[in-house]
Amino acid sequence: MNFNLDEALKIANNLIYASVKRNLTDVETAIIQGAWEKQDYGEIAQKNNYTLSYISQDVAPKLWKLLSEVLGERVKKNNFKQALKRYYLSESNFKGNLPLQNNINNFIKQESLIVSDTYINRPPVESLCYQEILQPGALICIKAPWKMGKTSLMNKIFDCAKSHNYQTVPLNLLQADDCTIKNLDKFLRWFCCSISRRLKLENHVADFWDEDSSSNDNCTAYFEDYILANIDTTIILGLDNVDKVFKYQEVAADFLGLLRSWYEDAKFLDNWKKLRLIVAHSTEVYIPLNINQSPFNVGLPVELPEFNLEQVHELAICYGLDKDYMLIDKLITIVGGHPYLLHQAFTNIKNQSIKLEELLQTAATEAGLYRNHLRKIYTHLQQDAKLITAMKNVVEEQQPVRIDSEEAFKLYSMGLVRWCGNEVEPRCNLYRLYLNDCLAKV
Repeated sequence: MNFNLDEALKIANNLIYASVKRNLTDVETAIIQGAWEKQDYGEIAQKNNYTLSYISQDVAPKLWKLLSEVLGERVKKNNFKQALKRYYLSESNFKGNLPLQNNINNFIKQESLIVSDTYINRPPVESLCYQEILQPGALICIKAPWKMGKTSLMNKIFDCAKSHNYQTVPLNLLQADDCTIKNLDKFLRWFCCSISRRLKLENHVADFWDEDSSSNDNCTAYFEDYILANIDTTIILGLDNVDKVFKYQEVAADFLGLLRSWYEDAKFLDNWKKLRLIVAHSTEVYIPLNINQSPFNVGLPVELPEFNLEQVHELAICYGLDKDYMLIDKLITIVGGHPYLLHQAFTNIKNQSIKLEELLQTAATEAGLYRNHLRKIYTHLQQDAKLITAMKNVVEEQQPVRIDSEEAFKLYSMGLVRWCGNEVEPRCNLYRLYLNDCLAKV
């Protein structure tokens, strides 16, 4: 099959859906079509009745950034065709030229950790969360590196809440663009609008925004006098990827202080007892927060661990792959107890996309099952020279090493290292092998 515009759109759409659970929008489709035909942004805008600034300064940069993330390489208007074609060819050649759509479907399955019938409990994490969410004014803070199951745990807590007839409101802060987040007033307006929409309430943000009051006060008034006043049941607000705000320190300090103030209000004000918060984040909190303004030192703190040996075997049973413990133990030597990497392996083995022996042989290579995941990691590392140097030091040593604390925390947040006292080592041999090869050239 020739690689043409239809194939490019199909790949882009499916990969974006796998990553952010939405399809290409009409304007994104128009940008890809126009760029394919070598039109400039002005021509694309005019042909599709959009303004030039909307295309060139808003939608297009976000589209190329998203495609960069899902493809694991930098994508721009002038190279997107080659990037999509490389993915098309690599998937077509993987596993004996399986049909492209089958491979994309496999990728979609691999990218989703939320598989209800294969969720593995990590006691006592779940029971503590279930108990806490039933408490008036509860606050649960979930911290774990990328791909460790924070969103899956949040969904399990939502399931518990729904069984008690609570309303659940998931809100992923990745949905807010940087232009919105870096301005506190715009961010809190977006925050209120988004939650109103999820609760099927009309948007009355403008009615509650007083120019003479602070943004935090306006947001609090909107919740207290509108949202909580119009919802009779308990509301579970789950905020995912909260670390999106951390790079804007002033905004983060005000927003996190706002969440802490709501938690404190719930101790004394009946209306606020109806609001219960779940806050999930990956990165360490570098913002200098007053101890009385931080939401991270109150409520229930949860740090998700890797699966232990028993839990890995339990997961294998869920996939019907519990017959050969020796091979499973070999898989553990490569990926450890990493939930995402194990789910990905078991899903593909069960679907007969790959045999475990081949997976083990090719795992840390560009021909292996984890190639897209590993490319994304390496692409992210390349954005920070200090992280490259730090990770190179880690993978070159066979023993844990001590590196700069800021780099260590960042690498931990990415899920690449684990702590051994004040030192770090690669989280699993997969990362050691792949990154040692990549960084040897640096």
